[in-house]
This record gives sequence, structure tokens and C-alpha cells, in this order.
Amino acid sequence: MLTFRKIFNFYIQSSIHVGIAVFCLVQLSVQQWSSYSFLVLFGTIVGYNFLKYSEWFFTAKFFRIQYIGILGVTLFSALGFLWFFLQQDTAVQFHTLFAFGLVVLYPFIRKTGWLKPFYVSFVVSYITLFIPLNNHEEVIWLFVQRFLLLSSVMIPFEILDSSKDAIALKTLPHCFGIARTKQIGYVLVGLFLTISIFLLNHIYFFAFAALSSLIAIYFSAEKRSWYYTSFWVESLPIFWFLVLLFFK
Repeated sequence: MLTFRKIFNFYIQSSIHVGIAVFCLVQLSVQQWSSYSFLVLFGTIVGYNFLKYSEWFFTAKFFRIQYIGILGVTLFSALGFLWFFLQQDTAVQFHTLFAFGLVVLYPFIRKTGWLKPFYVSFVVSYITLFIPLNNHEEVIWLFVQRFLLLSSVMIPFEILDSSKDAIALKTLPHCFGIARTKQIGYVLVGLFLTISIFLLNHIYFFAFAALSSLIAIYFSAEKRSWYYTSFWVESLPIFWFLVLLFFK
């Protein structure tokens, strides 16, 4: 049991889980296997690990046993990212490099706490929807729809982190309190549903996505285990992808 827990924790801490989740978001957009989906999978792992462990990457501390596996996953993912990056056309490569620049800016954006969840949602929507569908006639509406859904899913993360974030960051829970922050999440879901009805596409799937987001927000709390957000909430795109496959 202890060994399983160590493997499970490594799966989460090495960003493999969030990589799969973002991979599924791309699949929700393109609905077919593509090299770009794998580019995003490996790029997400590299990006998340860079943001989480950058202060240790170039120190002796990172070569301790608990970090060696994460370093190995990150290096393997960097090679995978480079391999699939070279397979993309010039336009996708340009957009990918631009997205990388947005990721690098995240530590500075994080200092404006209330903006953080919306910035993350914007970047992830840009990577998982705008880049692969930039020639789609309804790409702007689809982008806004994805942005609203992901912004609502960020609410549980904001609530869980509120007890650890410095008050000076002025995150949403610090500015409005837990109850009001949840209400903001509910409004975001409502706006997402409104656009989904307007688009009249996969309405049953979008209703499921909205319901699962509402449940995630409702049960979020400051004292929840980190597994709640780092595994269950981050699993939502995986569930959405499986449900979409079922409805196809």
C-alpha cells in the first residue's frame, strides 16, 4: 500500500497527471489523434515542472532521491516536446513559442492574485483550443466557452490555496471570501452554459461538464486534502474526454 501511494504521489508530483488532463483538453478540441496533442502533453509536463521546481533545478538539492525521478520525467518530456515540435508547421511552432512565453510570465502574473486563475485559463485555452482550431469559423466563441469553463475549474484551486497564499497577493478568496468566490465560479459556469446553448453543439456533453464543475466548486474548501484538486479536479478534463467519446 505504501509503495502504491509513493507511485501515485510521484504520478501527480511529476506533472504526468496534469499533462494527461491538458492532452485531453486538446483532444476535446480536435477529436482525433494528432502530433500536436502529444506536443502539448510533453510541453505541459516540462512547463509545470519548470514552474514548480525551477528554484531547485539548478541546485544540489534537486539531485536528492525524491527529485531524481521528476528530473528524469522532465528531461524525457523535453525530448518528446522537441521531437513533436519539429513535426509542426511554422504557424503552430510560432504559436507554441508564444504560449511558452506566456508560461514564463506566470510567476510575475501570480503576484496579482485575483488575475492568476483567469490568466492560467487564458493560456490553457489558447494552447488547447485556439492553436489547433485557429482556422475554425467559430473559434472566438469556442475560445470564450473554454476560457469560462476552465476559469470555473480554477476556483477550487484558489480556495484550497487561500490558507497558504499571502494576503498581500489579494487572491479571489482574500478579496471576496470563500462563499463569494464560489458564487463567482457558479456565474462562470452559467455563462459557459449560455454560450454552449448558443452554439448548439454537443449540448449534453457541455451540460455534464458544467455539472461536474459545479460539484467541484461546491465541495471545495480551505482544508481539503491536496489530492482533491491535484488529482480529482485535475481529472475533470479526462472525464470530459471519456464522456465525449461515449456520446460520439
